Amino acid sequence: MRSYILSAAAGMVLMAGALAAAFTAAAAIWPDKMPPPAISGSIATDEKLKYLRDRGREPVDVLAIGSSITWKHLDGAPFDGRVGNFVNGGTAYLQVHEIRTFTRFYLDLYPQISQVVMLSALPDYGTCAGEGRIMDLEDAASYVRGGVPEAWFYMRYFAPLRYVLQARRRSERLKPYDAFGYWLDRHGTTPSMLPTEVGYDLRYDEIALDPACLEALDGLNRDLTARGVTFTLVMTPVAPRYSDLHPATTRATERIESFAHSRGIRLIDFFGDPSFEDADFWDAFHMQWPAARRLSREVADTLL
Repeated sequence: MRSYILSAAAGMVLMAGALAAAFTAAAAIWPDKMPPPAISGSIATDEKLKYLRDRGREPVDVLAIGSSITWKHLDGAPFDGRVGNFVNGGTAYLQVHEIRTFTRFYLDLYPQISQVVMLSALPDYGTCAGEGRIMDLEDAASYVRGGVPEAWFYMRYFAPLRYVLQARRRSERLKPYDAFGYWLDRHGTTPSMLPTEVGYDLRYDEIALDPACLEALDGLNRDLTARGVTFTLVMTPVAPRYSDLHPATTRATERIESFAHSRGIRLIDFFGDPSFEDADFWDAFHMQWPAARRLSREVADTLL
């Protein structure tokens, strides 16, 4: 009986290894088809880790960090020729305490970072419970550094059904400028557009500010200060009709800004900027790419 169990277990390990090798081969042969290893719980974050792995050991000097507010809005082009290496490290769905964790990951991975900029809006401050653990940071760093074969990560994060289901739609989700896709440009940004004829929905109800997120913001600032890294918080515009519909948004954003000032955080404020209109947004907080590029130029000009 014992030998049967051992044989069965060995067979399962061999099968998992064979599948992992097959996934690795598929990812190398058809990179637009095979999703990256499921190291995090987010497709967008796994795609960002793959981008970093493919980027190799090139250093990072200026890092953008944050949720999709950063990921989809900060164009790297205005930074070219003005800083050494700019990378947009933002990804989807992060709250401030998770952004703090992800920033530590980047700082350990790229100790040359001298400046961090975070584009932010009220959705980042909704719920900051727990430690902000988003993945196994050691595994993620090992994957990005590229010293361990990709097959090992497919086997460790063995999810064949998930990979197959994602592979069916991956080429579609990697189309440039898809508002709900994962395509990354050379800086790590996902430029997004929604055709104007589609129209748009605000997609967000009213968001209450969690005070724990302010403490996480303060912790992020302290982490960066201790490492001698310059930190800038950029509060982004909001679709005017969302602010009109939810007046509490203005009060909550002003509270974030006041807190940032009280903690000595450098702040660039675009909230309520009248030069950004409803037509510049494809939901309450996410901008069409032309508007995001305009915002990026203004941010770069202010920072540099």
